[in-house]
Amino acid sequence: MTRPLVAIERFFERLFERPATRLFHPRLQPVQLQRRLERAMESERRLSAARTYVPDRYRVLLDPADLAHFEGYRGTLESDLAEAILLRARQRGYTLLSRPRVRLEASDGMESGEIRVATELLDPQMLREASSGLRRVNGRADPRAGQPYPADAALPARPSVAMPDVTVPYQAPQAVSPSAIIEIAGAGMVPQRVAFRGGTLRVGRAPDSDIVLADERVSRRHGAFTTRQGALIYTDQGSTNGSIVNGSAVSELALGTGDVVRLGNTTLTILPDR
Repeated sequence: MTRPLVAIERFFERLFERPATRLFHPRLQPVQLQRRLERAMESERRLSAARTYVPDRYRVLLDPADLAHFEGYRGTLESDLAEAILLRARQRGYTLLSRPRVRLEASDGMESGEIRVATELLDPQMLREASSGLRRVNGRADPRAGQPYPADAALPARPSVAMPDVTVPYQAPQAVSPSAIIEIAGAGMVPQRVAFRGGTLRVGRAPDSDIVLADERVSRRHGAFTTRQGALIYTDQGSTNGSIVNGSAVSELALGTGDVVRLGNTTLTILPDR
């Protein structure tokens, strides 16, 4: 039902938004681009193997004069819009095949104040392989999920294998624990780095915490980093002042490289473990 709803939505946009634009000539604001991107993500979501997938590549088409207003901070704005898409997907429980990317482009066919979003459509074959935990690398299946790969590559021929006469016990695959570097920074302190390679890292003012923070706005038992299903998870443990991830309050969230967790006046940035 998403297609008819999108068509209706665009009809009302033309009916109400464009006449107002011609009359008042308001300048486009970043929040308008964000709202249009979020609507495009919602309209292009696809369900596969009990997961809801959304696109990770977005092109925002604007009138050249409108785009010129953003040129001074275009790169920063594109990054901020991509982060907004990522946060929205996490809040809704959607799955992305890779970190979102947003590109602003000028289009001569656009009117002043008009915004059009084009996404890379999710290929059904790509979704089936992503759901099964496979991706393609040089035409071969690779069991690392969540990475972009060509959807039209052919599967390699499967060699014939003689079946044994006895039943072979099933070996459960071992979950891979995520690894990361957590950079700790705050007022009046030298930035420190702590390695996370699985298990649990407790954060707070309590002396027995794994990461002890001398911050009055941090609770004794503020939060914890843990591993769940191969992902790095941050959980707030009922702290007084709460936990903020990338500017939004959270109780629990799966983290990725570049995410910033703020506890009181202290930030904990997730960096790749290299």
